[in-house]
Amino acid sequence: MAAEFPFSRLTSNQLTYSERDEGYRLLHARPEPSRRHDSGLCLVWRYDDVRELLEAAAPEISNAQSLRPLVGFGRIAVNPRAVGHFCRHLLPPPAKATADLTDDVLHRRVWACMAGPSGYFTVHADTRSERADALAEHFRQSLPVPGEVTEPLDVTAVSITYAARIIGETVGLPQRDWPAVAEWSGAQSGLLGRRMRGRELADAVGALGRLFTVSGLAVAHSRQHGTGFPGHLRAAGIPPRVAVSAVANSLAAGVHTVSGSIQQGMQRLLGDPDRKWWKLLGEPAGAARVAAKVLQLDPGLVGWKRNIVRPIVLRSGTRLPKGPVLVMFGAANRDPRAFADPLAMDSAGKVPLTFGFGRHTCPGKQLAQLAVEVFLRELHSRAPHAQLVDPARSPRSRPADLLFSGADIVIR
Repeated sequence: MAAEFPFSRLTSNQLTYSERDEGYRLLHARPEPSRRHDSGLCLVWRYDDVRELLEAAAPEISNAQSLRPLVGFGRIAVNPRAVGHFCRHLLPPPAKATADLTDDVLHRRVWACMAGPSGYFTVHADTRSERADALAEHFRQSLPVPGEVTEPLDVTAVSITYAARIIGETVGLPQRDWPAVAEWSGAQSGLLGRRMRGRELADAVGALGRLFTVSGLAVAHSRQHGTGFPGHLRAAGIPPRVAVSAVANSLAAGVHTVSGSIQQGMQRLLGDPDRKWWKLLGEPAGAARVAAKVLQLDPGLVGWKRNIVRPIVLRSGTRLPKGPVLVMFGAANRDPRAFADPLAMDSAGKVPLTFGFGRHTCPGKQLAQLAVEVFLRELHSRAPHAQLVDPARSPRSRPADLLFSGADIVIR
């Protein structure tokens, strides 16, 4: 009897780190390079195929549907609560800005504002230490008692607060709005990767609507004061509607990428009986090495969407039919064809694809990398002998999510 396809019933969000490791190993042992999922997405997991799809350089590959809800707009339209929120907050529909922007010229302009030499999310070598100190302060303020590690400590909650503070400040939201950033981010993330229904779907659309409303207010405020990320976009001549979407997308993507990577990384670091990688955090350059490996193996964002507009044969020979695809870079980052020993700390291999590839590389990459590094280093310095506490929820109780992943982590 043929072996069951890995991740057919459970997603990365519902597995322990060792189960994820085994699932991805089995995935790469399969002879076929793609598979149709019951969500309607075609799953692709081999490194070279994922890289080509993420780059989206061929005319047959489009990024235009990257931010389309997994359940489609039709289900939103027939949900009275959801369509009410949509009409109140999301009409006219948001402009394309980063992930789904197909205008190459405008895309380059927006990306340069975020990640170019003078980009707002760029971490320069001469200011890296200062930026890290600011992130460390956000870590201290995220703890239940600022500056202290209490026992037990809900690392999941702390990581979400930490990520929301960082992203909220970076895009220029007033501090009073920072606590809600996680809810708004969760709304867009959930709509992209989960099959929501009923009230859950309506609540997610409502939260997404508030995300864009607040982003619009931030851009409008910048017209008078010219400050923060919205002011930076305005100074670069980015159209206001595109600027609003750039702010909203940055908020949505940043929180779950950073917090989910921290959660899954901590699960691995403290779940290992030998705790070798956890101990590395106490070494001068250890946190940077560990953070890079966490973002390769255990990213909070494990996949992204592309759309095949016409059947295509990829450079590897993989044939893909017309339709939506899910590029599984959480899997590609472990492809034995690209990495000699993906589970080894310093193994040789190609560039991990966690933050995309080519012109569609995530503009928040440098900030996210530093944020994960600082969190792990600061937590280790305050609780070097931390132990995992069995959470009340098992991984199985987390929702199925094809794009975003995390873990419930409590330590003492």
